[in-house]
Order: sequence, then C-alpha cells, then structure tokens
Amino acid sequence: MKVRTIFLVTVIPLSLLAVALLGGSTLVLRLFFLSVLVLLVSYLWTVMGVRGITVRAEPPPEHCQVGKRFQQKMTVVNKSRLPKLWLKIEEGAKLPGHRDAVVLNLSAGDSHEWESSVHCYRRGRYDLGRVVATSTDPFGFFTRRRALGEAHSMLVYPATFDLPLFKSVSFDELGLRAGYQSVSQLSSNASSVREFYSGDSLNHIHWPSTAHTGRLMVKMFDADRSSNVAKTAWVVLDMQARAHVGEGEESTEEYAVNVAASLVKRQLDAGMRVGLLAAGEQFYHVHPERGEEHLWRILEALAVVRAAGEMSVERLIADHMELLRGDSIVIIVTPSVTGGLFDATRQLRNRVDTVVVIQFDVSSFGGEAGALNMARNLSTIGVQVYVVRQGDELASALDHRVSLLHSRHV
Repeated sequence: MKVRTIFLVTVIPLSLLAVALLGGSTLVLRLFFLSVLVLLVSYLWTVMGVRGITVRAEPPPEHCQVGKRFQQKMTVVNKSRLPKLWLKIEEGAKLPGHRDAVVLNLSAGDSHEWESSVHCYRRGRYDLGRVVATSTDPFGFFTRRRALGEAHSMLVYPATFDLPLFKSVSFDELGLRAGYQSVSQLSSNASSVREFYSGDSLNHIHWPSTAHTGRLMVKMFDADRSSNVAKTAWVVLDMQARAHVGEGEESTEEYAVNVAASLVKRQLDAGMRVGLLAAGEQFYHVHPERGEEHLWRILEALAVVRAAGEMSVERLIADHMELLRGDSIVIIVTPSVTGGLFDATRQLRNRVDTVVVIQFDVSSFGGEAGALNMARNLSTIGVQVYVVRQGDELASALDHRVSLLHSRHV
C-alpha cells in the first residue's frame, strides 16, 4: 500500500476522531464517521470489482519467430449481478515489448471481446493467456488485482537472416592443405591468385602476378565439387558466460544466437546435414540431419539457450573432437579471443575440410579489444574469419568476399 493511501486511510480519520473527542465538535465527529464510511465503501468496491470475472483467451500458436506477429482473441465476462466500472484488464504475459491493456465498464452478465496483435520481440519460452484484472475505487484509495485465465506455453524462435553471400571455403580450395591435397581434387582451371603462404606448392606460383606485385603469388584452383563438397556442417556456439558482453538485443549473446540460427538455415538450404554444439545453462548436442523439420529442432534449442555456461569454446571443441573430422565444415561462433581458441582451430585444420570462425568484436559491444588480433592470427593458418560488430547487417558482415580479402589484412 502506498504511503499516500496509508496516510489517507489512517491519519486523516484518526485526526478527525481526536479533534472531535478533544473539542466536543459534533460536526467533526460526523465527518469522522463519514470518512470511515467512504473508506469502507471504497474498499468493498475494489473487492467486489474483481469478483465474478472470467476470461477466455484463444490459445496462442505453439511457436513463433522473432519479428513475426500473430493475433489473439480475448473475452472478459462479468458473471456477477453487480456492474463492473473502470475495470482495467491487462495481459499478464512477460513477453518483451507486449503489454495490451483495456479499461472496461461491464454491466451484470455482460462481456467484452477484443483482438490484440502480439509482436514477438525476443526469443524464449513464454506463457500467454493469463490476464490481470485491476479494480480501483473512485477516490483512488484502494487497488485490488486478480490474475485470471489459463496460461498457454509458447516458444519464440530466434530470427534467421538470409546470407546469400556467405560461403565456406575449404582448405583445398585455398590451396592451404599442404601434404593432404590430391591432384584429383582440383580442376584444371585457376580461378584467382593469392599471396604465397608457407606450405604452398612451388608449382602453383603465378609468375606474371609475382612480377607485377613484387611478392610471391600462387594460383587458386576451383575444387572438384563431386569429391570435395563437405556434406556435414557443425555449428559450434560459444555460450560461456564470461566471454559475452552487452545487454538485451544488443549483446554478443543475442548476436551469436542469431548468427548461429541463420548459418544453420543457410547450410540446410544448401542440402547439408547440420549439427549443433553449445554449452550454456545446459549442454546442447543436436545430431546432424537434413530438412526443414530439423531446422525447427535446432531453432528450438537456440530459442532457450543462455550464455550462462562455464565451459570454454576450446574445451567444447576438444571434448567433441571425435565428431569433428573428415569432410565436415566446422563453424565456430564466438566472442572469445583466448589463445585456447587459436590452438583448437589449429587442431581442427588437420582434421576437417573447412574451419570458419565468426568472431565478434567485443569492443564494439562495450568489452575489451582483441578480436582483430585474433582474426589476424587465425587467418595466418588458413582459417576463414568473419568479424561481426555491433550494428552490423549480418548479410554484409558474413560476405565471403569480406572474409577472403579483409580478414587477412585487418
């Protein structure tokens, strides 16, 4: 109860009573009884105001996705013989960004129906269908609330963004798998040139470009897709609590989940089998499969995962190294800049077809710098790196032309 209300319902009546008794004033005594009567009627008004009220809510869909909307019908019925005046009805769901409220005057046996548009702003699991009825007396002395209706659970999936320019390039395509690349895996046509790196074959040096730039340049060949396409993609999502910074939608946690969801969709659309590894408030391991049903299965995990884990991303990779091998693509989504991440990706380099690191520049989220140095170090061993900053459009940030050209010279 507010201080103002306590003052009105206690101090004023008691003061009137004291003045009436000490001064012997009949008028003041009558004012005391009148104030008590008003307070009593006001209190009963609020008590009766929320009685006899029922609510019927149309069940929400079982799931929705961030950025989507759906309509929900609500019906309030007054089953009491007394009218309900100035009855406030507001939805009790803790869905971020949604707070629908109406003020009703219902006669005895009357009902009111309305339809609200629910906008899904944030991923997670929510209960919808419950409302809070609030009755306030005409003088504003008392307020009584009552929860009504039946709660229905709904899951809000993270948003997925189209990534038409994202491309995971294998070590063979880059000519960086020294000692492992067979001639049969390469086509006879050179698609471009790049700077020479330790381990490159001297037979692939492009002498005209070398003479023009003054640096050793080697030819890059198109891979033979029939034998070299990775058929399995693993998305490794870093959910270690101390690695993430920022709050709400502008945190590395939400960016990481959105990136992971979008990459899963991108790879599934390409016909790959996709799996998920994450260690947040619990461990998530989704076995690689194909198809739209599998996409929703992974999005269900991403809807509830939280950056509350203790396991580092390098430990997560090391503990599941037996899964990450062969012709797999391993996509690591992380804000981490530790040396352990570098060591883990270097081990993966000799075990899988492709390693991609989506590195968040935590300094743009209010954290410490270090992402650019990590990107440089990873690119020196042939790892494909994308640097994502706060406010970036994901389709542009995950453009393979940015990765191949920019990450080597950040």
